[in-house]
Amino acid sequence: MRLAFVHGINNENNTPESIANVWWDALVAGWKAAGLMPKPKPDISVGYYADLLGGGTSSAAVEMGPSGSSTGLAAGLLQEYADAADVSPDELRAVTAELGLPAEAVAQGAPHEGWIVGFASVLERVLPTKGKLMARLFLRQAVTYINDRALAAQIDRKVSSQIFGAKSDPVIVIAHSLGTVVSYRILASGAAAGRQVPLFVTLGSPLSVRMFKSILPARSSIPNPPIGRWFNGRHKEDFVTLGRAITQQSIGFPDVVDQTDIVNKDDDKHTIIHYLASPSVAREIYAQI
Repeated sequence: MRLAFVHGINNENNTPESIANVWWDALVAGWKAAGLMPKPKPDISVGYYADLLGGGTSSAAVEMGPSGSSTGLAAGLLQEYADAADVSPDELRAVTAELGLPAEAVAQGAPHEGWIVGFASVLERVLPTKGKLMARLFLRQAVTYINDRALAAQIDRKVSSQIFGAKSDPVIVIAHSLGTVVSYRILASGAAAGRQVPLFVTLGSPLSVRMFKSILPARSSIPNPPIGRWFNGRHKEDFVTLGRAITQQSIGFPDVVDQTDIVNKDDDKHTIIHYLASPSVAREIYAQI
């Protein structure tokens, strides 16, 4: 059965080919750790949007003003992560000065829209001092996606074409980080009608973060997303997820399997390699291929 990998943040230096190879190798390592015999490498599609997202998170975007396609949700997303880590306004102001950004970037804990990327940079610097390690660039790229309707729609169209396109075969969709948001928006849209996704795997997903839910299709508008089984893997210390499971209450989709038995001894609990190489995740995918 065909696999579709949809990457997360910080992939500008990777290619679809390198992502396919690295993710597959990690999955094979997970099978070995689980005592499973390897399977032949299937056809692999990659939902690749790092080029679009990286361009939207450029230094010029730090000083961008409000645009017609802005959602106005970025500040709320940043504040949600800041509140979860108990970051104080004084801590934000201190790092803002250290980075040479203007005070208005974090004024009253909620930045002017023109400084959302700057505020994200500040928060990414503060979080480790609070014992909350955040994957590099996650917040900067997440606010770019959540704030720019036009860019998000462009990314969604590109990824949908890459993982589905003219193909009508069943496909296992495996998504990581921000890629889980992109993937779910596609699967819950009309573009995925009639498709077959026997297994949807989300890893290190922020889908249950309140502000992300604001850009998801309304529950009432999702008659039957073509998902046979949904498996969600999250490390308990992966701050991207804010420690929140994906449940019917939070996402509107029933019977999501929530697995927190993730093997990762590194400081960064968000890496895709460790997620895929964890036996609990690897076994789930093995059973469906």
